[in-house]
Amino acid sequence: MNRKRITVTLCLATAAFFICSLPLAAQDAVNHPQAFGVSAPLGELAKMPHAPSYGFHEANPVRRIPKRATGGMVDPAEQNYPNGPQANYSIGANFLGVGNGFPNYSVPDAPPDTNMAVGDTQVVQWVNTSYTVCSKTAPYTCGPAVEGNVLWSGLSGNPLCKSQNDGDIISQWDATAHRWVLTQNVFASPYAVCLAISTTSDANGTYFLYQFKIPGNGFPDYPKWGIWPTNYGQAQNNFGPGGSGFKGPLACVYNRTKLLAGDSTAEQICHQYTATEDSLLPADQDSITNPPSGQDQFFIGSVGDVDTSHLSLYSAHINNPADWSQGATFTGDGNSQLLPIASFTPACNGGYGGACVPQKGITDLADSLGDRLMYRFAYSNDSAGVQHWLVDFDVTASGGQNAVRWMEITAPQSVATPASLSVFQQGTLAPDGNWRWMGSLARDKSGDILVGYSESCGDTCPGGTSMYPSIFVAGRTPSDTAGTLEPELQLVAGAGSQPDTSNRWGDYSSMRIDQDGCTFWYTTEYYLTTATFDWSTQVGSFSFPNCGGGGGGPAVSLAPTSLKWGKVAVGTTVGKKKVVLTNTGNANLNISTVATTGDFALVPVKQTKKVTPCVNGSVIAAGGTCEIKVSFTPTQTGTRTGSVNFTDNASDSPQSVSLTGTGK
Repeated sequence: MNRKRITVTLCLATAAFFICSLPLAAQDAVNHPQAFGVSAPLGELAKMPHAPSYGFHEANPVRRIPKRATGGMVDPAEQNYPNGPQANYSIGANFLGVGNGFPNYSVPDAPPDTNMAVGDTQVVQWVNTSYTVCSKTAPYTCGPAVEGNVLWSGLSGNPLCKSQNDGDIISQWDATAHRWVLTQNVFASPYAVCLAISTTSDANGTYFLYQFKIPGNGFPDYPKWGIWPTNYGQAQNNFGPGGSGFKGPLACVYNRTKLLAGDSTAEQICHQYTATEDSLLPADQDSITNPPSGQDQFFIGSVGDVDTSHLSLYSAHINNPADWSQGATFTGDGNSQLLPIASFTPACNGGYGGACVPQKGITDLADSLGDRLMYRFAYSNDSAGVQHWLVDFDVTASGGQNAVRWMEITAPQSVATPASLSVFQQGTLAPDGNWRWMGSLARDKSGDILVGYSESCGDTCPGGTSMYPSIFVAGRTPSDTAGTLEPELQLVAGAGSQPDTSNRWGDYSSMRIDQDGCTFWYTTEYYLTTATFDWSTQVGSFSFPNCGGGGGGPAVSLAPTSLKWGKVAVGTTVGKKKVVLTNTGNANLNISTVATTGDFALVPVKQTKKVTPCVNGSVIAAGGTCEIKVSFTPTQTGTRTGSVNFTDNASDSPQSVSLTGTGK
């Protein structure tokens, strides 16, 4: 949206002079969905017949923001040596994602925009332009690859989200609400934002569907999302109507409370920044612990727009979370809130990206998006006096190769402003002559950090090892020297390079932290063979041995994780379906509350020698169990959804069981 301004003119004239007031900024408009609906269960949509994918190959154009090339800078944060003899973390899951080799899938385009989120029991991986739902426990069974826009087939009318499947996808997990947030933009004029919120914690269940407009009808490139307690934040680069030219980043906030409730009046408020800044990332909450009450969502971006020793910070403040008609206040216009960082040489020898990464066996180069920060701006709150934000981007190391610059930014455990943030530690990973790029990172609840990235080097590789593009991770514990990462681990060795394909690679990857607060999950692309438009993706999990103090404390396992009722007459109570909670940890589990939502109610469970009811205030010993029973009383016809929620002292509290029934 082009920021509108209202000019209020007050002229006081005399024979000699007049005085006119300065322009005042207008309030950014409050918008509502253009279309709303509720999807069929995703698991059922996946079973529907779909047109086969024959691999119509198309390289999506990269829309770069011109930046002045910069000569070599001394990088005081460069780590040009291995740190320690071995890594203090290990690989868990390691399985093939959507791409070449995935059942009944043929690669249609590039780049894959590999993205993923991790929920209570499932992983949702989404690439251009299909998603899959996988189990996050062995054998990591995945469902079919389903075209993204099928999800929005439940929208009323014939909106763009229903007919277009344009990619630049984001899969999110709202860790405190236990809900999935799936999004993609429409790149056909007049453009649109497609947003789907799961009604339960089951990724294969139903979704509330929304379509919002793009204020100003500008081409909404490279959208990125972040979860925040008051709102869902989104940022994209506005390239103007019809892609006519870069206008600046567009930052938007959406009413989280209404979106989760399936309220078709949910608000969207967007703010247009200037063309002197670009490519913002919204803070994205990982931790179960919320930010301090009243903490605004920050955005970060504008690599090199001021110089090579600063990034720009921005904020979004909901003026009244209970009444979004009062609007939102955005700050940081014109790179006015700077964050000092260690100086760097931009990626690709100062060119801020482009096709520069060498690959084994061919002369074609892979693309680096060194003109922007890499997804995500990951947030965690450790409740120990510090808030944490993590981000990374591609830079050039002293040997001329690309390297990953990663940063941990902190602020005190109080409501912070952008001025409160500072870089706690940062490093540029360049332990040898190999090229590392397109990273993503996260932090676990013990303060361990893990960075995932692509790594490659050509047939001639000074100081490194010739290799096909492969997937690596490198991490650190709080006791490691600040700004350093331990020796890297290889998740998968590439077996081919990418020829042609317009050199497109990425455009991003995704490192996530599990609901348990300790398990990292990473996904990105690689090649099984040297061929055009034939990328594969991999999903891996990783953990540090001492996360959470050696695994101590209570832990919750629920069986089953979902309950379903058939058709029941409105007003009739049926059910008494059972859920068993097991404390799989090694300390007492203190249950604070057990509560249901929707047309469902708890039924009293009788205490016996073998059965302990789960009630408010229950204490369940390590290895112990308790039970609840749930009934269903539909209040109206149609699909009825809800959940039963447990709050307790386990690290992943609250836990939930999804509930579904049908009124007739």
